[in-house]
Amino acid sequence: MTPTRSWQKHTDIFRPRPWKDIREFLGAMAADHDEFGYLVDIVDSVIENGREGELCATTSMHDLWVASSPVQEPPLDVIVVRAPGSLYEPSSGNVLIEHLSVTGRNDRIERPASEAVPLFWRFATEKFGVVPPE
Repeated sequence: MTPTRSWQKHTDIFRPRPWKDIREFLGAMAADHDEFGYLVDIVDSVIENGREGELCATTSMHDLWVASSPVQEPPLDVIVVRAPGSLYEPSSGNVLIEHLSVTGRNDRIERPASEAVPLFWRFATEKFGVVPPE
């Protein structure tokens, strides 16, 4: 497997989508496929915690790609929450979250899907300094 690094598509700028649009898209997937539920939980957490201004996101296939806001020109660090059926899909019942760094010092953690929201906030805090309100 070739290691992936950051958002490097120099001809393709990271184009954030509104969090509510992402919620609608992933919510429709989760309505038909329960295994997508952890993605919806993460998006809901960002919205409910009022962090839409500090984190921006898009989707690629069904993976959730998150960057700090405002978006910089590529290359840029991203957090990727892998979806079921992803090119780098998590094991059944798990969530896989990666930090793809411009330095190549990537992190990758797979845990039970029930731990998706706390794991996402761990990455958001460590990599982007964005914490949910207490």
